Amino acid sequence: MNLNLPKVYNFGGNELVELSHLEKIFDISRRVAFKYLHALRIKPLYFGKEVFFSLTTFNRIMFVLSRPGSPGFLFPASKARANAALQKKGFLVQVTNDILDEAASPQVLAEMAAASGRDSSMIKKLLTHPPQKGLK
Repeated sequence: MNLNLPKVYNFGGNELVELSHLEKIFDISRRVAFKYLHALRIKPLYFGKEVFFSLTTFNRIMFVLSRPGSPGFLFPASKARANAALQKKGFLVQVTNDILDEAASPQVLAEMAAASGRDSSMIKKLLTHPPQKGLK
């Protein structure tokens, strides 16, 4: 039985996953998956014939985009993308520098840890000893 699961590599807390992960999760074509990465400003990594992206970075950006108070996001190839009224209301079509900075912040890591049910000592550690920059 071949489940055809995407390959995943873990490099010290940063999971690299095959582009096919997006294709399967969102039921989109490979071309649209590349457009998703471009809109989220995530650079793909090429290994031979395979294409990977940072799932950790993807998750952090999606967390910022989907939490309360976010401006909303219109993904490529979505029906809502063609709705000019939504864009006038402030929905984004590409991640901004502010969102990337926020996704890289220790506060977002702490919020993500709290949302996952981790104990408060981990959250305090994230806020007092932020990880090194380099999410972008």
